[in-house]
Amino acid sequence: MNIIIVGYGRVGAQVVKLLSSRNHSLVVIDKDRSVLEKSLVDEGVKVLIGDAVDPDLLREAGAEKADVLLALTREENTNLMAAQIARIAFNVPKTIAAVYDLQREKGFHAAGIDTVSLTVSGAQLLANKIEALSPSPREAPLETPAPPAPAKPLSMPVPPRSTAGAGPYYVIIVGGGKIGYYLGRTLLAEGHEATIIEADPKTFALVSDQLDCPVIQGDGSTHAVLEKAGASRCDVFVAVTNHDSDNLIACEVAKREFGVSKTIARVKNPKNERIMQQLGVDVTVSSTALISSLIESELPIHKIRKLLSLRAGHLEIMEYVLDEQSPVIGQQIKEVTMPSNCNIITIIRRDNPLIPRGDTAFENNDVVLALTELASEPQLRKLLLG
Repeated sequence: MNIIIVGYGRVGAQVVKLLSSRNHSLVVIDKDRSVLEKSLVDEGVKVLIGDAVDPDLLREAGAEKADVLLALTREENTNLMAAQIARIAFNVPKTIAAVYDLQREKGFHAAGIDTVSLTVSGAQLLANKIEALSPSPREAPLETPAPPAPAKPLSMPVPPRSTAGAGPYYVIIVGGGKIGYYLGRTLLAEGHEATIIEADPKTFALVSDQLDCPVIQGDGSTHAVLEKAGASRCDVFVAVTNHDSDNLIACEVAKREFGVSKTIARVKNPKNERIMQQLGVDVTVSSTALISSLIESELPIHKIRKLLSLRAGHLEIMEYVLDEQSPVIGQQIKEVTMPSNCNIITIIRRDNPLIPRGDTAFENNDVVLALTELASEPQLRKLLLG
């Protein structure tokens, strides 16, 4: 079988040792170069250095053909996110994530992810479990499961969620760094109610001293901490830590276990935006993607611009600038076979917008605005620009 192992610590190394002797194709991913350099990876095992929650790295590891992915790092949220990316983006039939909070297990089992609490001595059990598997055909992409009914609070009753236009909102912010601090300060100034959750003791103390709102020290992706923060009455849940995996899992727990209807996550790696949206995060914010888009929009020689992203249907409005190298120059729209789920919205010719019709022919320097599904955009780009 083709097996990807994320994390080459003590458990990961032991699992590799056991599986490599059983005629499997193994790929190991670890973000700590020193760990791999100090350890002797068995001959024939491919090694990749980097963050396993990067879809491109998983693709390089062969996730599109993998039978099993084992996420065995010491970072629980990294394991859960890597397993979900493998499951949703690459349709890996079997994903197993090491977790340490047993309350997390039920929700992720519903998403098709096995969870296991491992020690070095348990590596043998895991290897045996893998051996018992027979390669299964890949299934169609999984639909993100609908969140169950909101969990009932275990503490004293709390006020209900706000309704539209009914007054201030209650916002929980996970991450008390600069973004969380200034967001909290802005919300309080506008009359909203806010609670900040921060794991780092120093940052927790600093924010507690400077903001007049509840500040909770703890892991904002755990049920117990979110319950303490009153997530069952939260109107908007915002996760702005420095780690995409922590932000994703926090939003998932808030939505699945407390029924929060609106979740917002900061995304450091723009490649993770679509995955996080597929996994149920309502709004993703990537400063890297925003700055990149702004730079591209200011480059006059750039032939392609994304004007608008319609997340709900995974659609984009794109702008393409045709030149003499374009294969469609001189052809009428009705003569061009468009990729599926793509439509020409308008053509701007010498600063004048045209309503495109079947007999409208493409000309050099035309600016073509098109509505396209994300999956079809590369085909449309090749069609228009070559």
